[in-house]
Amino acid sequence: MRKNILICPLNWGLGHATRCVPIVRGLLELGHNVIIAADKAPLSFLQKEFPNLEFIRLPGFEPTYSKGNSQVFKLLKSIPGAIIDFKREHKALEKIVKDHNIDIVISDNRFGCWSKNVYSVYITHQLNIQVPRFFRWTQPIINKIHHSYIKHYNELWVPDISSSPSLAGELSHNSKVKVKTHYIGFLSRFTSEAQEREKEIDYLVILSGPEPQRTILENIVIRQSCDVEGKIVVLRAKPNDTELPCDLPQNVTFYNHADDAFFVELVEKSKNIICRGGYSSLMDLIRLNRNAFLIPTPGQTEQEYLADYLSRKGLFNSCKQKDFTFDKVIIPETKIKDCFAIKSQNEIKIFLEEWIINKNNIFAKN
Repeated sequence: MRKNILICPLNWGLGHATRCVPIVRGLLELGHNVIIAADKAPLSFLQKEFPNLEFIRLPGFEPTYSKGNSQVFKLLKSIPGAIIDFKREHKALEKIVKDHNIDIVISDNRFGCWSKNVYSVYITHQLNIQVPRFFRWTQPIINKIHHSYIKHYNELWVPDISSSPSLAGELSHNSKVKVKTHYIGFLSRFTSEAQEREKEIDYLVILSGPEPQRTILENIVIRQSCDVEGKIVVLRAKPNDTELPCDLPQNVTFYNHADDAFFVELVEKSKNIICRGGYSSLMDLIRLNRNAFLIPTPGQTEQEYLADYLSRKGLFNSCKQKDFTFDKVIIPETKIKDCFAIKSQNEIKIFLEEWIINKNNIFAKN
């Protein structure tokens, strides 16, 4: 039975939008009608990826970061506004469900995108949110709040593997979440690992994440590139921008956005890859079987945890943003495919097909 399925990615960089791509593709291949509700860069990215789909602009909570190395007080200050945004987006979501006759809602980390009238799914890899060491005593409280939002949903999908070693480590494994949970494997918009090509690019820098830290790292790269021998390519993660920075060094090339084919081509031609280490970027790199050097967003504890966890496993190297220089970039030789049980890209399509068949009797509206 053909379903009307609403996909709602969080507006927090592009990662939540990019990892929805294989889900959208799988649902379309299975013959379902997909509508996407998003805002700003995720909306622009997905419109380019799926130009024939119906899109709805759905504003929501958009976190901003401080210029410093700690984000605790900035995020605490944003909590009252965030709660209002969650309620506002939930109200808007219920109207969309009614107006578009939605059967299923799939929310990637959007707290308010659930409906009491239709089956609702929540996607996250953070079941056990990390907090800075000084505030570690607040971790149970923060996770309890997060789980209270997850309880609004009928199911939880975790984009990781349930066995060890997993990609997210402690982040994605927490039995205290009392919602039916599926580990659905790695979500990447790419279908196969990168091929061998002549390495024409010395450093590929993949920027991502919220401002102002995205731009701070961009400026660090530009400033240091004058002292680097070799070709540097920078992907800015700004799909809705048309202008590029002026007066760049001759060895630096900037792109606001790269479609899938061009992105893979750049990865294949690069000797060294430098990126933030957001979870979606890591899933893409694993699919492409490429290691990278990680520069976690300062104060973003998830990325800091992942950088440390994966460095200890010998898969990635990393350093703090304030300590970054190009001469620190050393890429581990460990092969990604030797560490994770990476299945076919069709894995998500197979999961979606079985899931919809098995759950068909509960999709009828109340």
